[in-house]
Amino acid sequence: MPTLQFLPSYRDNETVTCRRCNTRQYPTTNCVRCHCSLDVNYVSLQLGALLDPRQEDHLKQLARSIGELLRSLRKRRGICQSQLAKMAGGIDRSYLSKAESGLALLPLSKLLPLARSLGLTAVILRFEESRPLAGPKSSRRR
Repeated sequence: MPTLQFLPSYRDNETVTCRRCNTRQYPTTNCVRCHCSLDVNYVSLQLGALLDPRQEDHLKQLARSIGELLRSLRKRRGICQSQLAKMAGGIDRSYLSKAESGLALLPLSKLLPLARSLGLTAVILRFEESRPLAGPKSSRRR
């Protein structure tokens, strides 16, 4: 199972805005102008092996990985499950517990309010461009 990796920046060309002085800058630990903490972190969750339908338990692996991510983000915020369930609205604490344990795979309609309650401001989906395979070349000469 892949491990979660918290990253200080996702891309070199991304910019963030300091909440205190509104300076737009590349993400670092502190603001370049007022030196306050930018408090911007990223988490990387690799989906490759998690979504491989050839593996019988790919949905269980996905549920465990998302559950581990939820638990780690919740603990970084220092809140308990009941507080998070209340903040997200409409989610039962026991259902959240099952999700964090990897026993339940939450639908997107439940994940998005949880993500917002945990302070996530964006979900970045990275994909690799697939190019069509080159067809056979014509043997006809001009």
